[in-house]
Amino acid sequence: MNIPLIRPDLPTLEDVRAPFEEILANGKITNFGKYVKQFESETAAYLGGETVAVSSGTVGLLFALSSVGFAPGEKVILPSFTFTATAQAVLYAGGLPVFAEVGDDLTLSPQDLEHLLDQHPETAAVIGVHMYGLPARTAEIEGIVGAASRNRRRPISLFFDAAQAFGSSVDGRRVGTFGDAEVFSLSVSKVLVSVEGGLVSTKRPELAERIRLMRNYGIRANYDAHYSGLNGKMSEFHAIIGLHNLRRLDHILATRQERAHRYAHQIRRNTSLRVLVWPSGVVHTVKDFTVLVPGPNADRRNEIIQFLAERGIESRAYFFPPVHEQKYFCKYADRPLPKTEAFSRRVITLPFYTSMSDQEMDYVVEQLSEAERRFGMRISAKGGAGHLGSVLNCGNQSKPGRDEA
Repeated sequence: MNIPLIRPDLPTLEDVRAPFEEILANGKITNFGKYVKQFESETAAYLGGETVAVSSGTVGLLFALSSVGFAPGEKVILPSFTFTATAQAVLYAGGLPVFAEVGDDLTLSPQDLEHLLDQHPETAAVIGVHMYGLPARTAEIEGIVGAASRNRRRPISLFFDAAQAFGSSVDGRRVGTFGDAEVFSLSVSKVLVSVEGGLVSTKRPELAERIRLMRNYGIRANYDAHYSGLNGKMSEFHAIIGLHNLRRLDHILATRQERAHRYAHQIRRNTSLRVLVWPSGVVHTVKDFTVLVPGPNADRRNEIIQFLAERGIESRAYFFPPVHEQKYFCKYADRPLPKTEAFSRRVITLPFYTSMSDQEMDYVVEQLSEAERRFGMRISAKGGAGHLGSVLNCGNQSKPGRDEA
């Protein structure tokens, strides 16, 4: 049996034939056509804020940072346990990344955030990440950033990288309404798919308006640029696919929740792997279904991934190495992050998709159980977090100055 990591939720050709034929016939395939506008209108209604469609989540995050008057060399606190695009956007906006620890849920640690804000009083912005679609601890983070802003008598911008979290919510409040802005990815691996694309959501109309201009080179009218910008437009093709999937999103989410709970039950019952759980009152998109190898067996993680691959099961280590240990970003690391480093060496992201069958799930679990027997893992399943040391010797890397960001 061959089981891919993902199977995207895509429309059939018949689902999109009519609007595709329409735009191909009239030639209106980009430059803010009716389907992009409709997509923005319907996503805004779904989330409860203003939305701006862009070409990718990374571009959206870059625009969001730039929209608040972010100055070159200013510091941005973000978790190191994230996809590299989060940190890349900070650098492209001219910022200096300050890497934070995560909690047991693999989202930004409020305690470490508070510590870093004390250590770096000049911080200009904070980025939380909704990891795998699980909302970060938004209330705590908003409270900490708000208190720091009041103490400094100046605003500290708060953004959330919501790349994986369109459809997630906390106590009935949808992700997309927290902080100054949240940024979604709509790429083929996400739950809301437009094939490629991104979406910025904000309750601040002035930020939405600025980002609308920035995605078109900063031009307000007559080729007169009022802001920095670039080509960050979404095409009509992508908007059509996004609209189709948005209108069936609640069904997709309900199915994923049911599938994820079954998967988790089977894994807990048949293996010693730790399943990441989410609290009551939280809707989790489960964009990625990630488990943790027991701490004492962290050194077996790559062998398990290889074992699964040999049996037709695709898996990944999302996210390893963490950003502060990556070759390019190592120079920005000013301290070890033991929890992040330990977790990154234990994660395995397993195949998961809306259409995943019971048979496919059971086969994955069966092979995980067999891998544990092969490597003798069940015997030593209880223990600490485990740590294998840093990937790179960051101590030998030069630290960047303000002009190196």
